Amino acid sequence: PHLQVLSSHPLAVSSLAPSLDTMAARKPIVGGNWKCNPEKLSDLDGLIENINKCDVSKCDVYVCPSPLHVTYCVDKVTNGAAVCPQNCNFKGCGAYTGEMSVEQMKDLKIEWCLIGHSERREYFSESDELLATKLKYILDAGMKCVFCIGEKLPEREKGLEATMAVCITQLEQVKGMLDPEKVVIAYEPVWAIGTGVTATAEQAQETHAEIRKWIAANVSEECAAGIRIQYGGSANAKNAPELSACPDIDGFLVGGASLKPEFVEIVAAISAAK
Repeated sequence: PHLQVLSSHPLAVSSLAPSLDTMAARKPIVGGNWKCNPEKLSDLDGLIENINKCDVSKCDVYVCPSPLHVTYCVDKVTNGAAVCPQNCNFKGCGAYTGEMSVEQMKDLKIEWCLIGHSERREYFSESDELLATKLKYILDAGMKCVFCIGEKLPEREKGLEATMAVCITQLEQVKGMLDPEKVVIAYEPVWAIGTGVTATAEQAQETHAEIRKWIAANVSEECAAGIRIQYGGSANAKNAPELSACPDIDGFLVGGASLKPEFVEIVAAISAAK
């Protein structure tokens, strides 16, 4: 089902055109976030096999196992996809019970880390200030980051301006660190995560274009043209082709569907479209 909540902002056909110089070669990127799954270690090999079936020649691929499973997966993902932990500490090793440092990740030859997922913001009270500290920590260590942003349903129902107000607040403190070579933005409308409700392709494209427009005005046009923005709201094999056709959608952060064989199809869909 689609949630039609931006009808007050009808899209002209021209708004599906690239918002900026999308001719800058932005290689698609698709991530699979397994969240706190699977329950059994014995289920990992099947999930890893699915990642290894992905064709990464035209699309960067990463997978986010649960913390307990990261080490198991590192040596078993063999097709060029990256293993990307779902979170990290805000500083190095030491007296930080329950945390993972990027130094530990680097020792495992891990190059990517995801932060700012809506579930971390919501359930673990991670603030914009903390996430800015974490992003600097990741980048200072020479690693790359998938940085998640996105609005909840009440903001979306108020329209694009309210949606962007949330995204801008979440980006404001990290705007000086948005290096397209090192940072990927994952835009995830929180109301569409795990609900089966997805933004329409028009809604997703409109928001991605506005995020890129804001980056152009507040960072640089070069950054806006180069930085990759993933869509992260219940992406699946069925909706991936239509979403992939949108010029400002550079990939997907996939939740539930990353635990299914269709993940391979999602990677193939955007590889074909771009």
